[in-house]
Amino acid sequence: MGDGMRQGAARQALTAGAVVTGLTLGATGNYGDANRSPSAIVPPSRAFGIWGPIYAGSLAYAAYQAMPRRRADHVLGRLALPAALGYLGAGLWSRARGTRAFLPLVGVTWASAMAAYALTGRDTLEERKWAEATEGPFGGGIGSWAPTGGSGSAGGAGRPGTPDAAGDGSRGDRGRRDGWRWAVREPLAGFAGWLTLASAISVLDGTVDGPAAADPQRRWAVPALAVTGAVATAVTAAGPRSISYPATLVWGLAGTAVQQRRHTATAVTAGALAAVVAGVAALRNRRRGTR
Repeated sequence: MGDGMRQGAARQALTAGAVVTGLTLGATGNYGDANRSPSAIVPPSRAFGIWGPIYAGSLAYAAYQAMPRRRADHVLGRLALPAALGYLGAGLWSRARGTRAFLPLVGVTWASAMAAYALTGRDTLEERKWAEATEGPFGGGIGSWAPTGGSGSAGGAGRPGTPDAAGDGSRGDRGRRDGWRWAVREPLAGFAGWLTLASAISVLDGTVDGPAAADPQRRWAVPALAVTGAVATAVTAAGPRSISYPATLVWGLAGTAVQQRRHTATAVTAGALAAVVAGVAALRNRRRGTR
């Protein structure tokens, strides 16, 4: 096994380990009862059932990127560090609550998760075909290390930007797109989407805390939701095309509207933002393509 292969295998193992460790820490953390939380924007406890699909998708991503044939995949290589930091950070949230490290941890975790999701948009069909065409029969890593050349050379055959790389709409092309989307982009999108709302809740909890936190938090509920909604809408409109990112946010914001229904301004703001995000997602996904 060459150096490139060893590096790829190490990256795969570390990424899978980070995902599984983060999910395990998160599943065993003590988050309290959301229905009794003083937080002004938290959804009800049942809304956190969304973690079931998020966990399943995350494990699918960990398994997909760990496949031997993905060892030399430079696109997955770009995702590895931010994805690992995002999952590990999320797993540590409940254990860091109440410490000085909590808010910085929330910031790093959210930024890492969003970076990983954003990088899934860097993948194109041409890159995917190049990565697969240059891997050996046992998942060899020659693709990332092969010399570049013209479309007729061994190093350039099928490389992005050459005629050999162009997608022809075949079943194989659709399979590449679907495999990448459902094993990488959608899991990371759902994870980033839920963390967008969870980060707003955590920042509000971390900055306005104490026995009577509910009253001061109420004053900041609408601004916090407005910022969250603005980020969610912008990412849904301009980020990598996905279903999971807007869906997790619509789910969470709708849950917040229900949970905070006795507080009209908060409930109306959360409900309106859920509708806006859903509308933007519907309009964008009417257009064809996966980007």
